[in-house]
Amino acid sequence: MRAAVLTLLSAAAVAKAAFAPAIIVVEKSLGNAYQNTTVEVHPEYDFSDPAILNQVSTLYQIGPEYTYFCFAYKPDGTFYSDEWFGLGKPLRLSTNNVVVKAITCRVE
Repeated sequence: MRAAVLTLLSAAAVAKAAFAPAIIVVEKSLGNAYQNTTVEVHPEYDFSDPAILNQVSTLYQIGPEYTYFCFAYKPDGTFYSDEWFGLGKPLRLSTNNVVVKAITCRVE
């Protein structure tokens, strides 16, 4: 029994480690132009770099080729939207810029 539990735990750890981080573009509106910064969001932890997330207009996933369910947190800790964003499904936060506290992504 103990061996079966350890095998299951090991398999879960390997499966989780096998997923590459989500590649997310953080888009900042500059009026008539945009500035894009690409970041990696790992399934194990949130991305929360205030230097990058202090002005955000849109978030979208560009890789890898499988879908993550990603969410953006407001400074008060709530989600910006009940909808997730991922491959082919951007999250348009504002025509201006807003502060994002963190981005979290989970594997489909």
